[in-house]
Amino acid sequence: MAITKPVSNRETEMFIQTLYCEASNIAPGDFRNWALLQLTELLNVDAAIWGTGNLNTLQFHYLEHLGLDADYGKKLIATLHLNPIRGAILNNLDNPISMSEVIDDAKFFNSSLYTQLFEPYGIQRILATGHIEQHCKLHSLISLYRFDRDRDFLEKEKTTISRLIYHLVSAASHNFFLHIEARSDGAAMAICDKHGCYWHVQPRFVELLSQTPVVFSDVFPLEKNYELNEDLNGIKISIAPLGELLQITVRKVHPLDQLSAREQQIVNWIIQGLTFKEVARELGIAPSTISNHLYRIYRKLEITSRSELARLFQTR
Repeated sequence: MAITKPVSNRETEMFIQTLYCEASNIAPGDFRNWALLQLTELLNVDAAIWGTGNLNTLQFHYLEHLGLDADYGKKLIATLHLNPIRGAILNNLDNPISMSEVIDDAKFFNSSLYTQLFEPYGIQRILATGHIEQHCKLHSLISLYRFDRDRDFLEKEKTTISRLIYHLVSAASHNFFLHIEARSDGAAMAICDKHGCYWHVQPRFVELLSQTPVVFSDVFPLEKNYELNEDLNGIKISIAPLGELLQITVRKVHPLDQLSAREQQIVNWIIQGLTFKEVARELGIAPSTISNHLYRIYRKLEITSRSELARLFQTR
């Protein structure tokens, strides 16, 4: 039988430091799984889940799990009405609650909840913590599991988790922030799930959408393998997969958007100071063809000179 050893204050602080230091090195789609793995090793537990969803529905939109199969999340949701720990978690946010606190062992190990959900996975001891992100109203549940009935969670372990829960969620948000690039074209980004629930939003994103209100899930299919690049009421919208989540980019439509990909390529080279001959050499075509392209570009943009083109380019 493994012996449970409380985590020291130094180990806790090192864990928190590592969360934030590694946030820039790990892709957003992988960060939660990585953080959950570090947590299970720190606390010497056998399995764990990290579920996140909308506070209004209390359903998981996104679930990471370690030591459990992909069906566990569905079974957990299906048995929530039997789970006495649920209410205790919602009434004690950020405070870890063990199953043995809300129901005695004799009742729990003879309950339908145990036989339907936990026993098939060998789960004997449960420690669950709930957290709500006030800025976006996402709720997170982190549950830790042990397969040894004699190793219930200690009070010192609960204190450790209480200290870590905020930093786990905050570091995940920080991870998104670090991977959402600053754009020079006035664009802004947000991370959301396929239910249209926002996980991280840049302030500029909110500003742009306030000018053209749109609920993405009502307009576009928000699926992790779905991509688009379209205009909507003066706003350029791009959606691309980000692991199991989606990255949405918005910016105001610009006159240069009406140019073809080849025309935009030519404009970029002309703005950099290349001559017709140099651009033609890059594309393997005649200089006169570049001249014709530029003539059509001027007509589309309703301008007459390179200086006007340069000024327009700078406003993008």
